[in-house]
Amino acid sequence: MKYIFIMALLCMIVSGCNHKAIPSHTPIINATILNENNGQVLAGHCSPLILQTPPYNEWFSKNYNEYTVDSATVHLLQPLLQNKTMEIFLGSWCGDSKREVPRMLKILSAANFDTNHLKLIFVNNSTAAYKQSSQHEELGKNVHHVPTFIVYEGEKMEGRIIESPAVSLEKDLLALLNSENYIPKYKAIAYWQQKVKNRNNNLSEAKLQSLAKDLGPLCLRTGEFNAYGYVLLAQKNYAEALNVFRLNCYIYPGNADVYDSLGEAFMTIDNKPEAIKNYEKVLQLRPGDSNATKRLEQLKQGI
Repeated sequence: MKYIFIMALLCMIVSGCNHKAIPSHTPIINATILNENNGQVLAGHCSPLILQTPPYNEWFSKNYNEYTVDSATVHLLQPLLQNKTMEIFLGSWCGDSKREVPRMLKILSAANFDTNHLKLIFVNNSTAAYKQSSQHEELGKNVHHVPTFIVYEGEKMEGRIIESPAVSLEKDLLALLNSENYIPKYKAIAYWQQKVKNRNNNLSEAKLQSLAKDLGPLCLRTGEFNAYGYVLLAQKNYAEALNVFRLNCYIYPGNADVYDSLGEAFMTIDNKPEAIKNYEKVLQLRPGDSNATKRLEQLKQGI
């Protein structure tokens, strides 16, 4: 039978049984909203059952059915998952979420994971609410890339898998549950958050240049800090966002996209001279860029 795991969750919801809740205590809303591009996206705490409805079932069914579970590793996972809870932050618009979440749900089903201890939280991709849930369950949970799979023991956060596994979902989850010093993707962001003091203040150029030498080798690509910067912008944490975008320019000085993002950040805080400076840099690196040209026209008309 297909989707036994998901159907069990429906039974739990309908019966209204008083099971132990996972850390975010908010109701299932199954909300569909339009983002800034008039695209339909899911938002907030939703039942996995909604993934069986159009248009989401097109990618969910394919990726669920085509995935082959690592049975040997799942056998080891089963006892370790007892009394654990999991929150999955994902985007119905996100390619990584479309691929990895159906796979994780199939793994959890094979491991007989208690469906009462699972929660799916969909985040927005609009600029003003980037990576945010309608109920803001992401607050304080450092969700900067999706999907993010967070595992809890009671109220204690045990660890997370970010975006995609280092080895496989099964083996990454096993390492996390076995406390094997599992390190998820995006080491550069973790380094930034844990070791950079005063990152919420305006950091000097010399400090950012020094950090770029340390963090550059840890970065996967330009989008690592770019995505994190946009999350900070949406949270209105402007000082740290600017530091992150400036840092990314030092790590990738020949990439036009990082200057485009820094220009947008300066536009957001209405610093027109710095926005102009960075969009002009975009045109130096990528002559004829339509977005930079448009932005510069807007900015210079407003001066």
